[in-house]
Formats: sequence, structure tokens, C-alpha cells
Amino acid sequence: MKQHFLQIFCLLFIAACGNQSQQTQNNQSLPAEKAAVVQPTVTSLSEQQYKDLVFDFVESPTTWVYKGKRPCVVDFYADWCRPCKAIAPYFDSLAKVYAGKVDFYKVNVDNARNLSDFFNIQSIPFVMFCSDDIPQYVNGAYPIEFYTKMIDSLLLHKF
Repeated sequence: MKQHFLQIFCLLFIAACGNQSQQTQNNQSLPAEKAAVVQPTVTSLSEQQYKDLVFDFVESPTTWVYKGKRPCVVDFYADWCRPCKAIAPYFDSLAKVYAGKVDFYKVNVDNARNLSDFFNIQSIPFVMFCSDDIPQYVNGAYPIEFYTKMIDSLLLHKF
């Protein structure tokens, strides 16, 4: 009986692996326009990438010079921070809602000490709303509706 069960299990396992291989091959043969569909996401930035894409705080420490093409939201977080983990899915959702209108970034404060010091970040989450205007920020975790209102009013100027 055990031997019969083992044979059936092996056959099902082999069939499942073969089916997965077939699906992978089918996905690789999709037309380029369908294969290239990418869901908007929150992009992790290093300190240097932040300087390149958002604001070079070393080159221009006293004057806000925004480098982005679109407004952006920057979530300063740490992997060990529970409130940061709680709001991370909000920004994943908002990146999809505001695709093409607002860029979403996250910066790990443990890996960006100079940037954290420049903005005097002493409490996280620290969320910054950036555009050509002087950036606005909030400390703490809030419901997703709060971030939606902030984006609409500060970045998209919807009142």
C-alpha cells in the first residue's frame, strides 16, 4: 500500500513539474507587448539614487532643486520597523492607482545615514511628498486614505 501511494505521489509530482515547465515556456513565447506589461511598484533607492532622482542634498543643501519628472512619494523606513511594514502595502497599492502621475520610492534609513541625517529623520516611518514645491513630510503610520488625500492635495493639487 505504501509503495503504491509513493508511486502515485511520484507520478503527480512529475506531472506537476512538467506542467510548470510548459507554463514557463508558454509565458516566454508571449508577444513582446504582453510580456512587457509591468505593474507599477515602489522602487528602492540608495542614497546616491535619491540624489540622482529626487534631490541632491550635497550639491544643493540650502535650496530645494527637485530632479524628478513627476511628483513623488518617498517612504523612509527600516526593515525592523513594524509601523513601516504595516504601511508598505499602502504604497504598493497607491503606486498602481497613481501610475504615470506620481512616482513611489522607499529608502532604508539604515543604509542611507547621510540622507537621514540631512533631513534629521529621528522617527520612522517618515514619508516625504516631493515636487517642485518645497517638500512636505509626515512622521508615523496613517490609514491609506490619509496618504491619498496628501497626494491629491500636495502633489496633484486636487482640493
